[in-house]
Amino acid sequence: MKPTARRLSPAAMPLFAPSRRLVLHLGAALLATAAVLTAHNAHAAADATVVEAVQLPAHIERSGQRRAAEPGALLRTGDKAITDTGSRMLLRLSDRSTIRLGEATQFLIDSLDNSPSGDARQITTGLKLITGVFRYATDYASKALGNKTTLNLELATATVGIRGTDFWAMTDADHDAVCVFEGHVAVERDAKPTIDLQKPGAFWVVFTNQPEKPAGQATPDQLAKFIGQAEMQPGRGVLLQGGEWRLVAASGANGPEANALRTRLQEAGYPARVAALDKGFEVRINQFATEQDAQAVLARLAPLGVTQGRVVRAR
Repeated sequence: MKPTARRLSPAAMPLFAPSRRLVLHLGAALLATAAVLTAHNAHAAADATVVEAVQLPAHIERSGQRRAAEPGALLRTGDKAITDTGSRMLLRLSDRSTIRLGEATQFLIDSLDNSPSGDARQITTGLKLITGVFRYATDYASKALGNKTTLNLELATATVGIRGTDFWAMTDADHDAVCVFEGHVAVERDAKPTIDLQKPGAFWVVFTNQPEKPAGQATPDQLAKFIGQAEMQPGRGVLLQGGEWRLVAASGANGPEANALRTRLQEAGYPARVAALDKGFEVRINQFATEQDAQAVLARLAPLGVTQGRVVRAR
């Protein structure tokens, strides 16, 4: 007897909202990404940061303990979002603005405050990009309602102050960089003048142990590259809230076998769950965006003990 498919909640917010000034530079590949992801949506809790989509494998770390990241998970102060090689993550803040994380990224929510301010809200957020790629985009509906957001992003050598904008940043052992797509950011460094980036495409980079150069202007090819680094890649293991496809890693296993497989998958960054059947147990990964996304992950799981997995539609 086949298990009854679990119904997932429908989504409601778009996952991709590129700057109008940059659309001409993105090309057909990025627009195709948008077309896939805007078909799926999600509601963020009013006072929380929610994981809206994940390109596996990825983790969330809380109090030193890691678990596999999955859509719908809520992040709080002190939590760290971690993406692996080939992974991505999309977060939505309490003011409905979005954060996209590229591969091999570690990102920390340092502080969150969402307070009433008359008929609107005052949101103050402190974030830290430990390593990797980051993109932030304001939600204009929230801004139109009068909500005010103060956001600071800490990099290795600088702090980026944001007052409603769309921008990209990255940090690693070799350099820090910031590029504005729309709006205004202020780059602050110890004992140095603030660098204001206000023109679309304005770009600042500093290399470790090298003299700092003035901010410049990114080329259209560079802009497309920056944006692509943080975008989901359809068909490569994307999960999102309301995703209708399921990977069945094992079916009919006994309890210890099912739990052991779930643990291996979770530790590797795949949010597996165990479901009881009439006979035995099933190990599942839910909420894949498409059948192709689920098949892409299934093809990677043999080293973790998944030898007879299959992909099914969950509803």
